[in-house]
Parts: sequence; C-alpha cells; structure tokens
Amino acid sequence: MQDSQVKHILKAGRSIPGQSLTNDPDNRYEFEKAPEFTELRDALEFLFVSITEESKYPILMSYINQGIPIMEIVQVTLFQGFDKGRWNPDLAMLLAEPLAYMFMALAERAEIEYIIYNDEDDDEEAEQDMLGVSLAQDKITKMREARKASKIPQGVLPVAIVEKIEELPVEESMLASPETAEETVDADTDPSLLGA
Repeated sequence: MQDSQVKHILKAGRSIPGQSLTNDPDNRYEFEKAPEFTELRDALEFLFVSITEESKYPILMSYINQGIPIMEIVQVTLFQGFDKGRWNPDLAMLLAEPLAYMFMALAERAEIEYIIYNDEDDDEEAEQDMLGVSLAQDKITKMREARKASKIPQGVLPVAIVEKIEELPVEESMLASPETAEETVDADTDPSLLGA
C-alpha cells in the first residue's frame, strides 16, 4: 500500500487493513468472544422474551404496521445479537426462519397486515437474499402459505413459544376510535372549570 493511500484512509477515519489484528487480545469485541447462546431453543426463548418486552413490543409492531418487511427486522435483530456476542453467524442463519414466523404470529395476533420481504408482490419467483445467503424459494412459499392460513407450521417454533404467543393479551390500539358514545355535558351540572 502506498503512503498516499494510507494517509487518505487515516483522514477518512477508516480502519487500516489488518488493524484488527493489532487490537489488544484482552479487550476483544463481543463478537470475537465465545457466543452466549449455542443452542437454537435457548436463543429462540431469549429472542421471544426480548421482543415481547413492554418497551420493545409496541415499537416492533409499529414498524411492521408501517410496512417495514419482516425479513428486514429479522436481519437487523440477528445482526445486533451477533454484534453483542449472543450467537455466531451459523446460529444466526438457523434463527432467521423461526424468528420470521415469530414476528408473523405476533403481527397476526395484533391484527396487523405485514410484508414478508421487499418486492414480495412484484417478484414471487426470485429468491430472497438475507445475511449474504439466499432464502430458498420453498421457504418463502411456506411463509406465504402460513400467512394465508394464519398459523405457524408445526416444528418451526417450540411449542412453549407458540403457547406464549397465543396467551399474549391483545391490546387495543391507541389510535382506534373509542367505542363508547360521547356523553353530553350540561354546563350547569358540570363541576369542571373547563365546562363553562
């Protein structure tokens, strides 16, 4: 590499090729350490608890409601888990399909229309590329059929997680119109300061 190229890279704030090999071995990145999860079932249970937390669940459902494809949310979720050292890339690939079904089931439970992946309607014959590996056409077809049937194929998710999804309470949307009729307020009997 020429000196001018190195100076350009340093000005841009990018890493020099091979720079990661000079990092202190005692202060490794999380993804360089042994993963927290090595079993599919344990990782799925962690993901279910994580995405159904009170702080995350409404946000994820709003993303799906806004039309963000489920496979994009899956990809971001799995990459963040890898970056934090929760699983390795192999386990991330194994988690992709069950996690997508988990999001689909949660969206159906909340009565939200969802998109599985971008250009789903335009290009049904194409294979979807995710995390650098193509998702086979038969898996995409299986996901579409599951959406039409409104049920998760048996064996994709552990039975305990399917039962937990079915037990989740369905919350009424804050944007939904109220079901009660408006009460007319008489200004003479209303003790409110705003009534007059």
